[in-house]
Formats: sequence, structure tokens, C-alpha cells
Amino acid sequence: MCIRLEVFMSKILILASFIGSGHKKAAESIQSALRELEPGVETEIVNFFQFTHPGIARAISGFYFKLLHSNPKTWGYLYDPQEGKAKIAEMSGLQGLIKGIKVKRALEYAFDCGVESEIKSIVDGGPVNNEMGMKELLQMLGAKSEIAEKMYDEKNDKFRFPYSLIEDKLRLLRKLGGYFLFRMGELIVSYKPDAIVCTQVFPCMFVAKLKEKKKINIPLIGVITDFGVHSYWTRPGVDAFISPCPEMSNILLGRDIPGNAIYEYGIPISRKFSLPKNKLELCRKFGLNPELFTVLFMGGGTGFCIDLLGTLKKYEEEKLPLQMILVAGENEELKLEMEKMKEYMNMPFLVFGFVDNVDEMMAVSDLIVTKPGGLTIAESMVSSLPMVLVRVIQGQEDNNLKFLLAKGVGVYGGKGEKVWSIIRNFLKNPEKLEELKTKAEGLAYPDSAINISKLILSFVVKKNQT
Repeated sequence: MCIRLEVFMSKILILASFIGSGHKKAAESIQSALRELEPGVETEIVNFFQFTHPGIARAISGFYFKLLHSNPKTWGYLYDPQEGKAKIAEMSGLQGLIKGIKVKRALEYAFDCGVESEIKSIVDGGPVNNEMGMKELLQMLGAKSEIAEKMYDEKNDKFRFPYSLIEDKLRLLRKLGGYFLFRMGELIVSYKPDAIVCTQVFPCMFVAKLKEKKKINIPLIGVITDFGVHSYWTRPGVDAFISPCPEMSNILLGRDIPGNAIYEYGIPISRKFSLPKNKLELCRKFGLNPELFTVLFMGGGTGFCIDLLGTLKKYEEEKLPLQMILVAGENEELKLEMEKMKEYMNMPFLVFGFVDNVDEMMAVSDLIVTKPGGLTIAESMVSSLPMVLVRVIQGQEDNNLKFLLAKGVGVYGGKGEKVWSIIRNFLKNPEKLEELKTKAEGLAYPDSAINISKLILSFVVKKNQT
């Protein structure tokens, strides 16, 4: 392997959050590709929330999963304060009062006493308290400068109505934002990277803020891992945006991102998904019948998928020629429940927990039933695997679902109640399945991680030459 002197001993910092598995997997795919291209380059993946403070990481993870499981509509409402449903920066008049009350209730539900007290105990006081002004926070939430003036009286440190309704939460968010900014600065000073890559929007936002404040001058590459562009991505200071598809590139252009800063490379996934595989050999490895229609059920790293009882009961009634693979992820309870059920079922199906050979499982499958996470979608496309999409999270997964349905590469299975009829329909009409398979293959970016890594290295070379 030839090592280029221009990048030898250079450092690349890859920032992600490990809530769920997608952002981490994207970061790992880029790291692997960088090591393949340039073994002389040092790379480090950092879980930014965990680095900031384990207590904050715990609170944010609890906050996120609490909303997903018990009140997903609240998560969908708060998902993007600038471009989403809440639009915190646009509250005025009677409608502002109604929206203010709604936002207040949503924030109170999200930041319950436990979450709020844990965050306060960490961020109150100390040198970070003035890292971010209130107007800075409001502008980060999407308010233009003139709107921020109307929202907040800086001289008297008071919020104007209806923003006074959520004043305590905004003050907490300012302190939290200041703490993130302070810790991000410490991380960068400590590691001294030659380039920074973000596979999740929040660390990208805070690196960009440090660049805006002229505290650092390091190339910053934002890797968008969903088929939607959160408003926090499009900030000054991001040197390159990795777009998952032409439609997202157009959104970036519409937000005044210059075309020469947009790179349509797709979502980075492991190279092993694009390697040729022998389906017959893999069927023997898994103990599957190569003549049967194979359905792969996945719910992401947390195994948060659907109630399979209805689907399995339908099979017992109709005895269609199929077999199933279930990947429960880290959901041990689901894994144990399905293993017990195997004893009473006639249909052949395999049950796994967390696995590292999803590429092989996709290669032997004819259909995947899954939540529409960005990484799973990208892996399925490279595997030419048609998708049935279930249990959609409002926000990022809702955007993914809309994209896939518009492109005709997936079918919506609701909360799981439609899955069996969809499977039956594909068995009766295999040409429809082939159509989805062809469309999925046409949207794949198998070389995404390699192309992103080449781009990152080009930024390192430019930096080292100046």
C-alpha cells in the first residue's frame, strides 16, 4: 500500500451520536474506508454526547427513547424547530398563543423532572455559562436576527409573549448549548484534527458554531444519513455536504448551499454489502431452504419493530411457501419471545440478536420488513432488496418513508397490520417484487464510503499545503 506524504500522520476526527446504530455504522464505514485508502492516517470516532458528559448522554438517550415508545407524536413535533411542525421562531398573535401552549406541553413532556434535573446539575454554573448568548440560541433554533429581537429583550433579560411560556426551557437549552460548545472546543484542542467529519447533525452544528466564532479553522464535512435535510445541517462553516440523493441535493441548493459544496455520494455503508455472494452457500450456512421465499424482519439496533404474532398466526392458517429471519437487535425480550414461539410453529424461521453479518442475511432474502432508518435503507438498496416499511418514527423516518414511496422502492406496512397481505401479494405477483428490486438497485451507492473518504483526504491535503 502506497502512503502519501501529504496525508501521512494526519488526524481525522469522526463525530457521531450512538443513539440507535445508524450514525455509528456510518462513521465506522468511513473510518474503514479511510484506513483502506491511507493506513498512515489516524482516525478517531467519538460519541459526542458521551464525551460531553455521561449524564447528559444518559438523559438524552432516555429522552429520545421515552418519546419514541410512549409519545412519538411529540418527537415528530419537536424534531426540527425551524423547518418542522413546531416552528418555534414563528409564534405571534392568537396562533402564537396556541402554538406556544402546544410547544410548552411538548417540552414539559420531553424534559420531565428527571431529565431536566440531571441536565441542570451538570450545566449550571461554571466557566461554560456564557459560552452561548440567548440570541445565539434563538438563531440556532431558526430565528432570523430581527425575529430574535422580537422574541427576547436582551437589555432586561426578558422573553416577550408568547415566548415567555417556554422561557424556562429556553434558558435550559441555552446552558446546554453553551456546555456542548465548550466541550466541543476542548475535544478539538485536545485531538488537533486536520479534518472533522460528522455523521449526525448536532455535533456538526457545534463545530460549525466554533468556526463561525473564529475559534477554529478546520475542514468540516457533514454526512447526511437520512432522506431529509434537518435545518441544523445548513449552517455557515460546513465545507462539504454529503448528499444521499439528487432530491436532497436540490433541498440543499434551495437553502443557498453552493453547488460546489454538495457531493452526491449517498449514505456510507460497509463495503461488504457490495461484495458478490453465493446465495446457495449462504442458505446452507444458515440452514435455509433455497427454494422458499425468504422474509427478513429487522427493527434497527434496538429491535424496535412490530408485533409478529398476527403475521405468524396468518402463516399457520394459510401455510404459504416461505421462511423467515428475525433480527431482534439488542431487544433481548423480543429474541426470547420469538425463540419460545418457534417451538409451536410449523414455519421455518431463524431468530438472532445483534449480528454483524446483515449483509449475508440480506443476500439470502427476497424481502425485508423494517423500520425506515437511513442506513438500513442504503444497505437494502445496495443488496437490491425490496422493502416493507413499518413503525415509522415521525421526523427522520417519516422523511425516509415519503422518499421511498415516491421512488417506488418500498411498500408501507403501517404498524404491521398490512405485512401479511403484502407478503401474500408478492408471492402471487413476483413480477411486482422484481420491479421493486430493479428500482432499489438503481438508487444504490455502493462506493459511498470510499468516495467520501477520498473527499476527506483531499481536504486534508489542501489544509497541509497551506
